[in-house]
Amino acid sequence: MKEVPVVYQDGMMDMVAPKVLQDLIECDTIVKFQRSDGWVYPGIDPVRRFDHRTYQGPERRIIQTIY
Repeated sequence: MKEVPVVYQDGMMDMVAPKVLQDLIECDTIVKFQRSDGWVYPGIDPVRRFDHRTYQGPERRIIQTIY
């Protein structure tokens, strides 16, 4: 899985896995992260936020299976 460039609140840059990126966004730990179309600023730009722990509905994501 491709890592995503991020910039933390203290200005340090890092490359993180997408799952880690979601945690950093939810904890308000980063200033920005880079998508293919440019930098995204959580809190300013639209960002999907997920709270998987409280979702009670059916699983709708495509789950890859190996045949």
